[in-house]
Amino acid sequence: MSEIQELMTRDVVCADMDTPLGNAMELCSDKRIRHLPVLDDQKQLAGLVTDRDLRYYVSPRLGTISENRSDRESLERPLHLIMIRNVVVASVSSTLAEAAQLMLENRVGCLPVVDSDRHVVGIITTTDLIRYIARTGG
Repeated sequence: MSEIQELMTRDVVCADMDTPLGNAMELCSDKRIRHLPVLDDQKQLAGLVTDRDLRYYVSPRLGTISENRSDRESLERPLHLIMIRNVVVASVSSTLAEAAQLMLENRVGCLPVVDSDRHVVGIITTTDLIRYIARTGG
């Protein structure tokens, strides 16, 4: 088993391309996650949204006295309109050093781990790497 397989989260919470933004926000909040892979109809990785992306695309007037219908409609926007499409990924055979290097070079906080068919089999985050270093002493 590769290093990345030992550390990655295997039960990855994913959404589909037509998931409304509001539902994705609830999913991230309920599952306490910050990165949400987006899958196409063949269940292959098509994109990624982060909690930061979700907050950016939701109207800041929601829940305020100045909220209007257009603000509420922002919650219905499908993820395929806002997702990051060129997702940096790791393979199941990647080492932790390779994953860390990819994260640094691309300035990303997570790497979906995909198989040869681009099916998401795991996800590794900077938090996972920090926990590993803290546990093992580096």
